[in-house]
Amino acid sequence: MRTYKVGICDRDIDYSKALMEYVNSDMSLGFQIVIFSTLSHLRDYLETRSLDLIVTDDISECEKKGTDIYLSDVKVLEMSETDTRNSGEGYSISECYIYRYQMVSDICRQIKKQLVPNNVGMRSVSRFICVYSPIGRCGKTRLAKTLAGLDEVRGGLYVGMEDFSDRLEYLTNNMLYPLKMNRSDLEDVINMQIRQEQGIYMSVLSGTYMDTFDVSCSEIVKLKNLLLKTGNFTTICFDIGSAALGNLSVLDEFDRIYMPVLRDEISVRKLEVFMKLLSDMGCRSVIKKIVTVDVPDRDAFSEEMIKTAWRITSESDPD
Repeated sequence: MRTYKVGICDRDIDYSKALMEYVNSDMSLGFQIVIFSTLSHLRDYLETRSLDLIVTDDISECEKKGTDIYLSDVKVLEMSETDTRNSGEGYSISECYIYRYQMVSDICRQIKKQLVPNNVGMRSVSRFICVYSPIGRCGKTRLAKTLAGLDEVRGGLYVGMEDFSDRLEYLTNNMLYPLKMNRSDLEDVINMQIRQEQGIYMSVLSGTYMDTFDVSCSEIVKLKNLLLKTGNFTTICFDIGSAALGNLSVLDEFDRIYMPVLRDEISVRKLEVFMKLLSDMGCRSVIKKIVTVDVPDRDAFSEEMIKTAWRITSESDPD
């Protein structure tokens, strides 16, 4: 499914949250909302990410171009206290405004009307990505957690698929066993495996590479569909250990493959060997999805890590 991204910046934060919850719970609307408390925060966001439309009650910093208004080259709809078209009153500098107190379905209809002419710019509402590297100690897990945690639409899910888990209970309490058994209550069992930790949603495919080594493409696709079916997550990020996959073509099931790299001579040679292996195996579509990343030596969700995650997702956005 594909959708637009709309930024809402309104002084009534409760109003913004209510509108966001209504819109983001209905994928059929064709757009999702991200909210901002100030125009300054919105501008900071636009330095590394993109929006298709802005709705705000503060147009003091907007630029008028013909009959439309813009902020940082993004079209703006004014959130107006007055319906100027019907009452002849109000202060809108543009006819492109939304009357705050109309039915929410009418608000959504107005937003969609502004978005339709630019459908070339639509992006995927769901992102199924992974972080994988043939090189060890390169910041893979820190990057994966940051990518999952930065989802500002419905939220992200981090799925551990490392060579060895850091917890004994994951040897038996994980998503892989019920997936391979094809249990009738598979969806419920998998949802029970998801927990919230460190401010993000997390789960584990298996506790050791010996279990995941023979995971198939069809099993990954099935798991993807189950996790996205609930509508709880719009980003799912797998943290895959270098030895966790026996079949590297499984990587082709992901939309993007973020590959942390190191610049020392040995690491560079290892990367060359890995890329040659993919080429010899005929995995050219996998190669096209790889985005190499110099991961900063910082904790997950640190300012530098967040900037890195924003940059690589913006630069590699296929849409």
